[in-house]
Amino acid sequence: MNRLLLSVFVILFFACQTKKRIANPEDYSGYLQKQFVNKNLSNIIQDIAFWERRLKEDTSSYVNLSELASLKLRLFRQTGDINLLIQGDSLLQRSSEKLNHKDPELLFALSQISIARHSFIQSASYNTMADAAKGDIHTIRLLQFDTWMELGRYEEAYVILEQLKDKSSFDFLIRKAKWEDHQGRLDEAIVLMEKALLKVKDRYPELQEWALSNLGDMYGHAGRLKDAYSAYLKALQSNPADFHSLKGIAWILYSADRNSKEAKRILHYILSVHTNPEIMLFLADIAEFEENDAEKRKWLEEFTNKVSNPIYGGMYNKYLIAIYAEELNDLDKAFLLAKRETDYRFTPETCDWMAWIKYLKGDYKEALILVENYVYRRIYEPETLMHCGIILAANDRKAEGRKLLEESLQSSFELGPVISTKVRMKLEKL
Repeated sequence: MNRLLLSVFVILFFACQTKKRIANPEDYSGYLQKQFVNKNLSNIIQDIAFWERRLKEDTSSYVNLSELASLKLRLFRQTGDINLLIQGDSLLQRSSEKLNHKDPELLFALSQISIARHSFIQSASYNTMADAAKGDIHTIRLLQFDTWMELGRYEEAYVILEQLKDKSSFDFLIRKAKWEDHQGRLDEAIVLMEKALLKVKDRYPELQEWALSNLGDMYGHAGRLKDAYSAYLKALQSNPADFHSLKGIAWILYSADRNSKEAKRILHYILSVHTNPEIMLFLADIAEFEENDAEKRKWLEEFTNKVSNPIYGGMYNKYLIAIYAEELNDLDKAFLLAKRETDYRFTPETCDWMAWIKYLKGDYKEALILVENYVYRRIYEPETLMHCGIILAANDRKAEGRKLLEESLQSSFELGPVISTKVRMKLEKL
């Protein structure tokens, strides 16, 4: 892409953005302190040491295994260290094996870990085992819904959702919200998530924090940026070490306020205490916005080297596919990863990845077939709309392509300044 032309588009577009900035450093700077993290870590590490001693004394105890696994998983959430997730999974598997996989609670936990690791078929297997072990049918259905949604088995997921009896419970409301969002009904999803928040407000701090943080994301997707910012701050009041909410504020600083310096301050703080690989991608995006090619390459290389480790499995394949295809010009490698994903779970999302690779390889007709049959109006993410629009335009359907590109720009906050500018430039050429 012509660097001068891109710069002109960025300057002209963002010079018009004179709205008052949303984020104020005075609101969030107090949370950028390692003391909040260290306090939590100290308690967890002490508890881990205790249960490790207990396990050495009695290696056959499934209780010791389960307690230690739970603590490893808590530490994973605090630090992002993937080894802790693997260790927690292994300990729970050993504990479940000692009980011949007859303890439903252990199987429920294993199912949730499998989802976190993107081992969705394994998650489904644990749900089946929990059912055979006479586990709580309500919990089984909740986990089945989660698994089927990830595997693209949407009809089955909806049937399960409708089978849930308590349609006012927190567990139902958050899943109904996910369903509505999947259907492209974001406003309805937000209403449901707000109801879910009220169910746990001032009663269950961890669930309240989770609901607020997710509401922040949803408000952002809906363009309600002040509401998003407020939700993230409230989540941080509940848990000052809520890295997801800090990342959300960083995105507001970057995408809405164009304050990349402050955004980077937050992101570097997060990286100093948490090893979330996605932060590296965020920093690479900012580097491209700032036209710092060397910095962009550095972050992309660090991310790629990190998540290419087999220990991550397929957790970050979505991003690797895009990097190989768009940054490293290794379309063959991108194709192999995309095929692996579509073979594993044939969903609108994975088909979008494959269609985009085929488009980049020049297979416009094959890309169109995928888009028309499996992607278009089956997923409503702005980047997917952008892909669909470009692929339609490449197949001499420019009016339809233009419409989808313009629709994607309605979520320019979600796309970010770099991609939004590229979409505008594409529209100029149609």
